[in-house]
Amino acid sequence: MKQAFIALLMLIALNSIAQSNAVAVSDSSKFQLKWNQPHSPLKATVLSAVLPGSGQIFNKKYWKAPIVYAGLGTCIFFISDNTKNYRFWKNSYIAFNDTDLSTNPTGDAEGLSSNQLDANQLYYKKLLDISYMSFLGVYALQIIDANVDAHLFSFDVSSNLSLNYTPVVSPRFTGLHFTLNIH
Repeated sequence: MKQAFIALLMLIALNSIAQSNAVAVSDSSKFQLKWNQPHSPLKATVLSAVLPGSGQIFNKKYWKAPIVYAGLGTCIFFISDNTKNYRFWKNSYIAFNDTDLSTNPTGDAEGLSSNQLDANQLYYKKLLDISYMSFLGVYALQIIDANVDAHLFSFDVSSNLSLNYTPVVSPRFTGLHFTLNIH
């Protein structure tokens, strides 16, 4: 327990001491630097937002593009189907409750009560809302996926990775400081 407490205190006191070699760069050139990187996360995000799946293709993850298109296509199918059903039940409900005796519900709605027609209408409205939210979710996830893949494109996953820690005592700071070097 005492060792865990000491380790916790050391982690809390962890500070990074680094030199600042920042060069003053105008805002437009910062954008140019981020956009022109070999695998720019900004470029992957923008491409994926403009044309779904293009961020995955930009990141050379070609197998993900059909998954994106299948997800979006499925959502579009359900949006279309639920819209058609919602409009049918809504028109049947309106036909049943209007004062014109010449309009009556037809098809599957024939012989149902006003409450049943209203329940069916609300059911398909709920499914329609879920379909739209699913579309937005798949669209947002493919943008996030393209961004994360671009960030991790040059990430080294070889077996030569190691983690070393070294205690550092600095006169500018009080306490015990650790630096973690990843080689």
